[in-house]
Amino acid sequence: MILKLAILLAVATMLYLITPIETPLLAQETVDVHGQVVNGTEGAELPDDLSVLMLITSGDGMLTGTGQAESDAQGRFVFEDVQVEPGGSYTVSVDHQGIFYGTSFGADGISDDVLLTVFETTGDASIIAVERQVMVIAAVDKGDQLVSAIEFVQINNPTDRTLVPDLTDLDQISFLRFALPPNPSGLTVNSDLPAGDIVSIGTGFAFTSPVAPGPHSIDFSYSFPFEDETLSFRQSLVQGAGAFQVWVPEVIEGVEVRGLASIDQVNVQGTSYQAYEGRDFPPGQGLQLEITGLPLPGAWARFTDAVKGGRFWQVAIPSALAATLAALLLWGLIRSYGPAPEAGVASTASRVLSPAERAAVVRSVAALDQRFQEGDLPVLEYRAQRTELMTSVLDPGYNEVEAPLVERPE
Repeated sequence: MILKLAILLAVATMLYLITPIETPLLAQETVDVHGQVVNGTEGAELPDDLSVLMLITSGDGMLTGTGQAESDAQGRFVFEDVQVEPGGSYTVSVDHQGIFYGTSFGADGISDDVLLTVFETTGDASIIAVERQVMVIAAVDKGDQLVSAIEFVQINNPTDRTLVPDLTDLDQISFLRFALPPNPSGLTVNSDLPAGDIVSIGTGFAFTSPVAPGPHSIDFSYSFPFEDETLSFRQSLVQGAGAFQVWVPEVIEGVEVRGLASIDQVNVQGTSYQAYEGRDFPPGQGLQLEITGLPLPGAWARFTDAVKGGRFWQVAIPSALAATLAALLLWGLIRSYGPAPEAGVASTASRVLSPAERAAVVRSVAALDQRFQEGDLPVLEYRAQRTELMTSVLDPGYNEVEAPLVERPE
């Protein structure tokens, strides 16, 4: 019994020694957050028992709390005992017909009533107006012959319905579409719209994000190649545009734009741009754009780049082959009309190929070169076969047994 009491006393003493003496934590401040969901589409009713969600994040972006509330018949809801997060952020959202509608506010606005507006949907993309679209030539790479561009688009949904894309309805265009210059690469799209997919369509792309009523912004960047000093392409402006502009930085000397009117220069953060503009484009009308004065590398640089990239060989080998075959035909033709050997003198080249035979050999050479270019023949085998075929044209008696000499008659 004494041993048992001693053990309990020792344990109690240890717990006392290792337990820090601190003042009790102050209870975190909490408030009730009130709000209401309303339907912004004229004449539409609001469903009962909508589930309203809340996310709370700290000042450093960490999720610190969540909440859920149900709306009543008038759309009212309340989150009880919500912790006050100084410097934090509160996001309240509701799902209506598969679209999330939400709002965010800071701790200083936590006592205000929250208003969430939802809308009915439509699949008619013609309701979307492109108020302004600006294409900025960001850079021109002379060596790679590549233009980098970024486009800024301001759109507006002036109706009381949310555009919801439907890719299954081929009879109605229900998504935003944007055209790009020929052979674009590296497309990146950003917007303030909900997440959606980017779908490649024709010479541009489609944007499948829902578009709620009100103004929105989209920007997308990409690159496209050029081969000559002038690049011409069609900007279709599928949704039309109240104003379409192209900006070219002054530092890119000599580059101009045709197809739009030149307007006053634009200065953005210390950079001056030559600006070009067109206005009031109806949907689908578009315009033909020409970017002129694009810088080209020197002749030697173009040659070396082409050789490195394989373009030179793709062009030069067939051209050289055609020239070689033409020379072979001509040489064979000349040989066929050469002087005949003297009577009684044997010759190892006494036989001349007929035109049909010569043409057959030429076709064989062409087919052989094609197989080699496609990687179907090893180098040594290719060279041996080609030499044999070329010799049969240049020296038809090459493979024939040498005839014995015949003495001339006295």
